Order: sequence, then C-alpha cells, then structure tokens
Amino acid sequence: MARVAGVLAALALMPAAASAQNGYSFLDSAQSPVRYSVAGTKAAMPCAAVAHLAWASMTILSARVIPAADGVPEHCRVAGMIAPEVRFELNLPANWNRRFYMHGNGGFAGENPESGPRLMVRANALKQGFVAVQTNTGHDAAAEPLASFAADYAKRVDYAFRAVHMTVTETKKIVAAYYGRAPAYSYWDGCSTGGRQGLISAQRFPEDFDGILAGAPVLNFVDTVTQSLWNGQVLSETPVSLVKLKLVADAAYARCDAKDGLKDGLIDDPRRCDFDPARDVAQCPAGQDGDNCLTPAQSAAVKKIHEGLKVNGKPHLFGYPVGAEATGMSFTAGGTMTSGWDMWLTPRAGRKSNQHAYGDSFVRYWSSPKADPSFDSTKFDFDKDMAKFADARTLLNATDPNLSSFRARGGKLLMYFGWADTALPPLMGIDYYEKAVAANGADTPDFFRLFMVPGMFHCRGGVGPDRLDGLTALINWVENGTAPATITATQVTDGKPVRTRPLCPYPQVARYSGSGSPDDAANFACKAAD
Repeated sequence: MARVAGVLAALALMPAAASAQNGYSFLDSAQSPVRYSVAGTKAAMPCAAVAHLAWASMTILSARVIPAADGVPEHCRVAGMIAPEVRFELNLPANWNRRFYMHGNGGFAGENPESGPRLMVRANALKQGFVAVQTNTGHDAAAEPLASFAADYAKRVDYAFRAVHMTVTETKKIVAAYYGRAPAYSYWDGCSTGGRQGLISAQRFPEDFDGILAGAPVLNFVDTVTQSLWNGQVLSETPVSLVKLKLVADAAYARCDAKDGLKDGLIDDPRRCDFDPARDVAQCPAGQDGDNCLTPAQSAAVKKIHEGLKVNGKPHLFGYPVGAEATGMSFTAGGTMTSGWDMWLTPRAGRKSNQHAYGDSFVRYWSSPKADPSFDSTKFDFDKDMAKFADARTLLNATDPNLSSFRARGGKLLMYFGWADTALPPLMGIDYYEKAVAANGADTPDFFRLFMVPGMFHCRGGVGPDRLDGLTALINWVENGTAPATITATQVTDGKPVRTRPLCPYPQVARYSGSGSPDDAANFACKAAD
C-alpha cells in the first residue's frame, strides 16, 4: 500500500477545481496480469518531422522532444488544433506500449494542458509507456469561464461531443505516422464531465475506444445542472452552516450506519436510510436559532436537497444522498477535511456554491434558440423553462442505454460512482445502468459493470476507501477477457493506508464475514443485496 502515499501527496497539491479525475489509475500496474508497462515500439520518424503533418481540418502547432525527468521518460510532445478552436496535446513516448490513452475533462472544460491534475495524469500514463492525449474541447476557460463559451453554437457542439471524437480520430493518424503502426488498444479515462464524455463515446462513436472508464458521469447533464441551480437557490434562501451539517451527519449515521450489519462509519447504500432531519435532528425552539439545532426552515431545506427537484409537482431527477453531509477528505476544498456539502452545495462566504454557479451559467448560455447572458437566473421557472433546453439535451445528454454497437465491436465499459457524491446525484448512475441492462439484456455485465463506492465524494475523497484503480481492471478485462469480480479500494489517512474494502459489481454489495478486521478487504465478500 506504500504506492498510495506518493499519489496522496501529489493529489494534495492539486487546485480545488481539479476534481475531474479520480487520479488513481495505474496504481495497480505492478500487480496487473497484463504487463502494460512493457514498451518496446520506437518512433519511425523524428519528433520534429511531426510538425510537417497537416490535413484538411488539423494543424500541428508544435512538436518538441521533452527529455526524461522525474521518472517520466523522454517523449515527443505535440500541440495541435482542429478547426475551429479545438486544441489538443499528444504525448508520444520514446518507447511505446502500443496503447492509446485519453483522459477526460472536468466541469465546463477548457483546461490548460500544462496545469492542474492533467500534469500528473499525463506523467503517469507516459511512465507506463502509453501515448497520452488530452483536449480543451474547443474553448479556453480562462477567456470564456464556466458556460460562457456556449454563446457560440459551434463551441457547444465541440464541448458536447465533437472535440473528443475528432481529437481521437486525428491523433490516431499522427500516432500511426510517428510509429509506423496503429495503436493495438485504445482506452478512455475520465470522471464527472470526463465520465459523460466516455459514455458519449460508447453511445455515439463506439469504434473510438476498446475500453472506457467512466467515473461519476454527468450523463443527464441538462437536468443535473438545472437542478444544481435549484439546489443553489434553496440553500441561498435558507443557509445551513457546516456546523449544522455536522448535526445532520451525526444523526444520519446514528440512524443508518449499522443497517448493513456493520457499524463502520459508512452508509453503504443511502437508499436504505429512512432519515428525516425534522424528526432525527434536534429542532430549535420556535423563533430561535443556534449551532446545536435546526430551524424548521433548515430541516425543510435539507430534506429538499435529499429529495431533489420537483417539476410540476413530480420528481424530476434524483436527490442527493443522506450521509454526504459528513466530514471527509475533500479535494474540492483543496485536500482538507470538511463536509461533503462544503463548496458543492454550501457556499463559502460571499460566493455561490459550485452547483449554484454552474447552474446559473448554464441557464444563461445554453438556452435555445440563443444564449441570454443577461438573464436573471432567480427568475428561472422550473415548471415552464425546462423546454428551453431541448437542443442542449440532444447535444449533451449521454442517456442512450442502447450500447449494442459498442458491445458488438468488443468494447468494455466500467463505471463507478461515489455514494456520497454531492456534485452529482449517484442514483443517476444506477438508473442508467439498470436501463442499460433492460436494453442490452441480462448478460450486460459481460461488457458493462457499475461499481458503487460507499462514502466517496465526487470522483475521490470522502469518508471511506476511495483510491481505486479501475483502469488496470479495465485493461485486464479488454485484453485478457477477465471481467472484474471486485476492485479493491483503499482509504488513506495522514499518508498511511488505514482501510481496504472490496467494491462489488452492482447490484452486489460487500458484506463483512463476521471475523477479522473490518478494515481489511480480505474479510469481506460480494453478495446479493439484502
């Protein structure tokens, strides 16, 4: 488990907005049945010659040799552009393992490839001999923050799906020219927006990847982000402090922690938790407020977030899970211990919460037939205005459960979701998986598996084991045909592993054997849910 400590140190340095990668891919490389780090293919042309490659829609901006440093091998770094404004970066290792690796974006994308977690993700892929690829999806977030780029319809399309697909298509041509041979296998790795991009690839462009790792995908993007606006308005009208959220968390865990047969600080399935903040948390006397109680309005606000947005009186999406209020490791808050609601749902002083900011920007710039940057989002009518986003649904949503074309070409899809995610409703992932099983048949687990992670916040962090290497499991599935029966997740505190737990393919759950340490994955087995 010492491998985890180094990754933890690197992740702790990431900026708070960089939660779009789980960050733990390749952790299990040394134990992988597939020796994917063996890299023997060398270049068939000089790096500088790549700069001369160009065709109709693609232009190379630069190609330069990056010397070996800090364990990252020598590689040729290529920067290019696909019309109109899709930037990409392609990294070609001096010794290649014949595999193509592309990682996804976060939020509204537009990231700089030379900043944030993308540096570490790129480095880890190159250390294993992969070609490593990334794109900004067609805009620069520094110049067009949040959803403001969507005032340009072409940029909407690029962000929604075109940029990733075109980057795959064009960079594979460069790879084939540089090494004199095409990739043997192609992999996608992304979380949040990156998870949505992975599902879009499986649904729209099934030939692009052999294996797709889709973490916490924003698959129903439109309803999720409009609900984010609603969540922001609820908690702006009735703030619930972090101190009060601890009251909520303590009461929820007291009521529900042991429902899975083991009191271990984890609510392994919040659907089993019959928690009511008005009943289970101390209520403030009429007309009073204090840190040791909830007012009736605050209890109602917490319950609204748990239940989710209603449109015309009916549930519209899914609420947020009971128990996510607990204090855990939050990379959204800069690698600190804080409530899972902090920043995502509960705003910091003088700022909107992340959800509120995303929702506000979305309804102003993605409405049809054109953007309205001056729109006052407090006047958004959830019963009537959802119709303004019909076109956005067509572009953005990755909700098509028919994966027959991806399956037919031998593709494998591994999806994971944290049960304590407060950026996206986890039940959205389960709903999609169940619809995919209905559409593709009872043998869907032969090519698509979902792993729910108890206590994990958005993509990583939280109150339980969150360090999982889904990519290595995916590679073994694609190349050896061995479907992952479990994935071991590790919890690290102060740089030391303190707990391991098996993650099970949904709908199975991990159950304690009754003997041995409950912090050791060896003492659990995957079983049918009670």
